[in-house]
Amino acid sequence: MLKECKNGERFAGTVLVNEWKEVPFRQKPGAFLTLICQDRSGVLQGKMWEYPPQVLGWLKEGHDIFNIRGVASEYRGTLDLSIDEIQLIPKEEIDLTTLLPSSPVSANELESRLQTLQTKIHNPFLQSLLNHFLEHPRWGQAYRQAPAAVKIHQAYLRGLWEHSVRVAELADGIGGHFPSIDQDLIITGALLHDVGKIGEYSYDRGIKFTTEGRLLGHIILGLELISAEISKISEFPQELRSKILHIVSSHHGKYEWQSPKRPKIMEALVIHYADIMDAELYQFEQARNDHPGDEWSPYIHSMERYLYLK
Repeated sequence: MLKECKNGERFAGTVLVNEWKEVPFRQKPGAFLTLICQDRSGVLQGKMWEYPPQVLGWLKEGHDIFNIRGVASEYRGTLDLSIDEIQLIPKEEIDLTTLLPSSPVSANELESRLQTLQTKIHNPFLQSLLNHFLEHPRWGQAYRQAPAAVKIHQAYLRGLWEHSVRVAELADGIGGHFPSIDQDLIITGALLHDVGKIGEYSYDRGIKFTTEGRLLGHIILGLELISAEISKISEFPQELRSKILHIVSSHHGKYEWQSPKRPKIMEALVIHYADIMDAELYQFEQARNDHPGDEWSPYIHSMERYLYLK
């Protein structure tokens, strides 16, 4: 597997190429290829210093599944794969899900944790909203399959499900310390805060932004999805609807983080911080997993700092 590669070791296996680029050499004529390669274990950048024209033709035609051979090498703390052999594999010969990473938390465990959270909700309108969404023949399956991000946190199948459950568990725990917080609202809002990512990303051939996702973003898409489901519930209270939609619209917390609103109710504030906490603690976990035994991580651009791993 790609993530099991160590410096100096040879790799041979089947990968999905998510992105590729032809890069000119700086000091001589010609160019080399960079290939973002993926299998179930994760992503690794590959480079082909020499390649026949046929390879470039395959990539330009949209082919993306290959058998590759190469050697892992480390440069400035980053592991790359120097690819010396590549062979096209017909798409019909591969089950793509075998190449896409998925949550380390099993579907059975996530479903059990989700149901535990749902049993804590007593408000019949919020119960109905969650049932409408989670049992929907399209949205329910997508919620349990979609990634939570392209790169930063839980960027794998079932990532949205894992992230939403963890945020709901964190928010539920925090909210329990404040008697005036509506626990039903906080659990429901946390479980639904990122549902727009169902439409923001495509994930059948790697994780990429959809056109709708780039144009609108997951907050607006989430507001549309939830509004549509609420409209199907008879006599759903207007104030409760406004609070749920406010939680979704404010969960990024700051205008400079593309949040249409800042949190104006306690439940929204708790969900905002629980969302950040899960995303950043995930990055600590990943840094430890990716650099076992190291004292410090490489510089983490999304967090703008090095992380102490001991």
